[in-house]
Amino acid sequence: MYIYFETAEIKQSHAKLVMQWRNDPTTLRMFYQSLPKTWPKFWHEYKNDYFKNPTHPPYFAYIHNTPIAFLRSSPYKNLQSKKNIVDIDINIAPKHRKKGYGSQILTEFSNMLLKAGADTIIAEIKQQNKASIHAFEKAGFRFFDTSVKHIENTSCKIFRFRKTIKQITPATREQKPKTFIIAEAGSNWRMGKFDRDITMGKTLIDIAVDAGADAVKFQTYRAKTVYVPNAGQADYLKKSGQSQDISAIFDDLSMPYSMIPTLASYAQDLGIEFMSTPFSIADLKALNPYVRRHKLASYELSHVRLLDALAKTGKPLIMSTGAANLEEVQYSVNRFYQQGGQDLSILQCTASYPAPLQSLNLNVIRTLQQRFLCKVGLSDHSRDPFIAPVTAVALGASVIEKHFTIDNRLPGPDHAFAITPGELKKMVEAIRHTEKALGTAEKKPNKTEYELRSFAIRRIQAITPIKKGEKFQEGKNFSVLRPGKQPAGMHPRFIDHLKGSIAKRDIKLGHGILQDDF
Repeated sequence: MYIYFETAEIKQSHAKLVMQWRNDPTTLRMFYQSLPKTWPKFWHEYKNDYFKNPTHPPYFAYIHNTPIAFLRSSPYKNLQSKKNIVDIDINIAPKHRKKGYGSQILTEFSNMLLKAGADTIIAEIKQQNKASIHAFEKAGFRFFDTSVKHIENTSCKIFRFRKTIKQITPATREQKPKTFIIAEAGSNWRMGKFDRDITMGKTLIDIAVDAGADAVKFQTYRAKTVYVPNAGQADYLKKSGQSQDISAIFDDLSMPYSMIPTLASYAQDLGIEFMSTPFSIADLKALNPYVRRHKLASYELSHVRLLDALAKTGKPLIMSTGAANLEEVQYSVNRFYQQGGQDLSILQCTASYPAPLQSLNLNVIRTLQQRFLCKVGLSDHSRDPFIAPVTAVALGASVIEKHFTIDNRLPGPDHAFAITPGELKKMVEAIRHTEKALGTAEKKPNKTEYELRSFAIRRIQAITPIKKGEKFQEGKNFSVLRPGKQPAGMHPRFIDHLKGSIAKRDIKLGHGILQDDF
């Protein structure tokens, strides 16, 4: 639906329309003050308060020449910042509610403000106003705190949301950076002795480098900060022959902190980014000096203390979402931003090892993109090296994470479903080819089509020699044909203009008929 905006004017018809919408009973319940406005008091308020700041005039949103919403923006005074921060209010016409217009209007209007110079847009919403909360979230606004609004003798609890310039500049298909490919070593470095562990860790880094991955990732944890002491056995591991309690398995696979700088330095020397997933704040502190970005594992999505600490590092975060529903993801995303986090990527993930192809639900990638307006990707636990990563990239994924191993037959929980070195290399190649094949979102002839476009696209061509002064007659002296090597004529959309017209020049057999020829 095409929505456009026009500046509201200081005239009574506009003021009365706004007052009418505002006095709707449903609207009144959502406003801070629930008393209806009265005329002429509202007229005085409208013309004297709504137009105080000429750089932030009120607007009407229109569809088919019909006003359907009223919007106001003004400088925001409640945050101590030198940035250009504005707040925004919207009032949808009662008969146009529940049609999905609200989020679309908010998206376009807020983007217009940001492009006009605003750094951040704030929305303060009454906590009971669930419809507005949903519309603002869908328009890309992100919750950052709660507050209490005081107006005259009234106070109410509110949620505050914000949208920044960073959120409206995702890369277009034409500008899209290459997919960030993480080769997930996981716990596959473990060989039983420290020296052999280091050697295997370096070998896995070598494999990731050879495959062309952008990053190689390990995992850093301690059993005592992950599971309760008597957690018992994991059924999926028991089926694969891992009969120990999960805490014992985690103890055995716990990467010593002393390995981190060694592996990080080795990766840096080879030009690949080093990553490792922390499972506690202590793990995070050990890792933070050695990584450029962090990863939050799926089952740590509800670890609020770790999430807070990750946000406070100021580094980008890649968040896996296996086994979570959308509301749980929303909470963690909100918390990350509330704690000061900025750069977030969210990964669709099926937390099953291995994950059957039919369980991957890759269309969720689009759901996450639309809901959170950030980079989205896939953490793939399926055994197939190509289907899910390539499909995810085609759906818009900008991050792919995939487990790999040197040999599927090695003991340990992550080897069996991981892909092999050769498969990892082919997966990276397949992703890079997919990126090239996706191209841009712009529909236009490709340069590889130019030759055949001029040779084979039908145009209006002469089928006999045509003399100056001769009448054009379709089927007798001209037709719609492919020109081949002859000069191409005009597009057939002009054919009805040509019928019955008189030729202004001689036209050779096979030549194209142009607009200047009649």
